Amino acid sequence: MRFVRELAEPWGLLLAATSAGAAWAVQLPVVAALGVGVTVLAARAGIAVASGEKPVAEPEERTLPDVEPGSPEAEWLRRAEAAADGFESISDSLDTGPLADRVADMEPVVRETVDTLRRLAGRTSATGKALARVDASAVAAEKARLRKELKTADDDIRGDLLQSLEAVQAQEDVHARLSSAQRKLLAQLRSGALGLDGLVARAAELSAATGDALLDTTTIGELSDQLEGIRRGVVETEEATRRSLS
Repeated sequence: MRFVRELAEPWGLLLAATSAGAAWAVQLPVVAALGVGVTVLAARAGIAVASGEKPVAEPEERTLPDVEPGSPEAEWLRRAEAAADGFESISDSLDTGPLADRVADMEPVVRETVDTLRRLAGRTSATGKALARVDASAVAAEKARLRKELKTADDDIRGDLLQSLEAVQAQEDVHARLSSAQRKLLAQLRSGALGLDGLVARAAELSAATGDALLDTTTIGELSDQLEGIRRGVVETEEATRRSLS
């Protein structure tokens, strides 16, 4: 409630305490002095609410970048989400047993991996949009022109040309970092999606052999190892690209 928030506002509490202290100083009873403080606090809160003072805005949650429809990253994300749905379907179809227990335990990790891939896909699209703002051909042509001018430049303009060359080089460096990050992100999206496809295929294969005596805990454990490898690769890529673009 707005009124309750205003009661807890530090300046209001300070004003109330000061008023109560002043009342006590003129020898009012303690209870009466406290009453003065409470009255002042309530009045101040009421005035703040009535005057329409806006409360401090809550920090908004950071929204994920949109995945560009029809892009390669959108397609790989779709593949990963379909694999997660397939894995869940296999889990629901398994009879009670060691394999069913292991697959059920893996479901949250599969979903977590897809969530990370979704963030990577959004970052890939954002990187692509940033790349589109840097005309690499124009930057390269400008860099070549500046270098040519420097060879015959007088001393009075050499400093300006060097400064311009540094600015152009900075653009070229940004383009190179963005291009590298985009390639890495797309490679990991492909690897993650195909890895989840392979995980589903392996789970389906094991589900068909649940009555086989050779289906031991080691064989079942291979599923978890496979998933952990996929998850670790996705997380490491997310961390690496975040550092490279920060």
